Amino acid sequence: MSSEQTPQKTKFSDKVQFQLLIRYISQHQRLFFVVMFMMLLNVGMGMVGPLIINFIISIVEKGQQLSNTSVAYQAIFVYGIFTIASWLAGVIQMVFVAKLNARFIRDLRTDAFANLIKNKIPFFDDQKSGDLTSRIINDTRELSDSANAMAWVTTSIVRLAFVLGIFIYFSPILSLAAIGFLPIVILISVVLGRYERKVSAVWREKFGEVNTRFHEIMSKIAISKAFNREKENLARFEEINEATYNASVKRGFAIFIFWPITDLMKHVLTILFLAVGVWQVQQGMPIATLVLFLVLINYYYWPLITIANNYHRFQGAFASLTRIAKIAYSPELTERNEGSLQPNHLDGNIEFRNMTFGYSEDLSVLKEINFSIKSGQRVALVGHTGAGKSTIASLLLRFYEVDKDTIVIDNHSIEEYELENYRSLISLVSQKVLLFQGTIRENLSISSDLTDDKIWEVLDMVEAREFIEALPDGLDTMVEENGKNLSAGQKQMLSFARALLADSDIIILDEATSAVDLYTEAKIQDAIDILLESRTSITIAHRLTTILKSDLIVVLDQGRIVQIGDHDQLLTEDGIYAEMYNLYMETQSAKYLTTIKR
Repeated sequence: MSSEQTPQKTKFSDKVQFQLLIRYISQHQRLFFVVMFMMLLNVGMGMVGPLIINFIISIVEKGQQLSNTSVAYQAIFVYGIFTIASWLAGVIQMVFVAKLNARFIRDLRTDAFANLIKNKIPFFDDQKSGDLTSRIINDTRELSDSANAMAWVTTSIVRLAFVLGIFIYFSPILSLAAIGFLPIVILISVVLGRYERKVSAVWREKFGEVNTRFHEIMSKIAISKAFNREKENLARFEEINEATYNASVKRGFAIFIFWPITDLMKHVLTILFLAVGVWQVQQGMPIATLVLFLVLINYYYWPLITIANNYHRFQGAFASLTRIAKIAYSPELTERNEGSLQPNHLDGNIEFRNMTFGYSEDLSVLKEINFSIKSGQRVALVGHTGAGKSTIASLLLRFYEVDKDTIVIDNHSIEEYELENYRSLISLVSQKVLLFQGTIRENLSISSDLTDDKIWEVLDMVEAREFIEALPDGLDTMVEENGKNLSAGQKQMLSFARALLADSDIIILDEATSAVDLYTEAKIQDAIDILLESRTSITIAHRLTTILKSDLIVVLDQGRIVQIGDHDQLLTEDGIYAEMYNLYMETQSAKYLTTIKR
């Protein structure tokens, strides 16, 4: 276990999240400013309308002279022009808003995914795939309108300032009534916003659990059917789905209740304006001014509501952003990569120096591991299940962090190598073969300069040509999700071919032949020999027949090395290896193994 102190968890306050939103919006400054300009144009032209109405009513109040009537109709025409222009600006604005939202989400989702896959392996050990899917896909979608909301808030502040300026100019008394209404709207918005953020966080958590449960059931459907667990699976799914339903109802209420309350407040403001306005008219204020205030109610109130609603929406957005940020923007989760060495080749001299490691502070999996591997040696790790064999392989690949200088390659601590370059020089062939959706050629082609002749040459080595040529499209056959259109043995052959094509300096075989039968294993043994020739290799296997050619065998028991030597030497010792080998041979047909060897 690394002796370094665990980094403190990053705290994502509203300020930090707001800055994160601004960072992504600023990547599209031109588009954002176009949206802002069209919004301001829409607002500016829209606000001219009430002033024209005030002008028209003032003319009508003064009399019915022909000249006044003519001016009034001219003003009505101008009002129509400004109204159409405002509408047109609004339409153009919405086109650019759609582009801005789409680009914002595209960049956020891509960046979040890019950061996510840089996280340490321990992070993924503790995560549920369905929840990660929900955060990257669904939670980013919840933020789709954030850029637009930011523009609306900015525009609404400008509009509010203009309206208040008009109010104060025409009637300071009515302006006081409008300003006095502000704290009430702000208070309601803050209370409802905090409530929505709380219930939204719970809803997203439950939604992620639904994804996780669904993924789990679907990925293990064969086992479920074999053990008749359909009813149990349905009951478990219904349970979490019911919890999600309850959370959805609360979230829906939090979203819905905002509009009835704000609509009621608008009517209260109208009543307030009428009451104060009638009194002011009695004091000599022109009726046109009262009408202006009544017309401007929407121009004053809706910016308030827009600001309040977007604060309300930002609370829900921040709940989503928090979930995204915790998995994709937390520096303490990112793989440490402080090394600078970028060699083109590793000789493969490996030393494990008094290495102790545990996946948690109170449980050591490996204790005082000391052994060396010379360049080109074939080393096997042997031991009962849970002895720590695969952990050694994971540490060599830097999936987990250990103390500096406990693993040394070519006289350099593995921490001194640049991570991506370091892993490119090591190949892993594991018992769990992972193939990506794409063609067989794409799964095999580690580099773009591989020719089909080279690929077929390697496929011949692993005895894979026959089954690939039998496929409908040969190398262009699409590999389905998890390679389910291929057998376990076929996938394992492809994993060997991929490792051969990668041409790495160090090879790790982690139960690499466990998915194939003894006959197929014997057939690809030549490929294994070719793969390991002149390379440093570490083989982890329960089938002891696969390690007979090893130069060195390291026997582990409960996280400690208990024996080291070659096969013949360890057989002469009265130890775990001899016991394991004899027991293994008793369970196999010696005659069959002899036949295969021939």
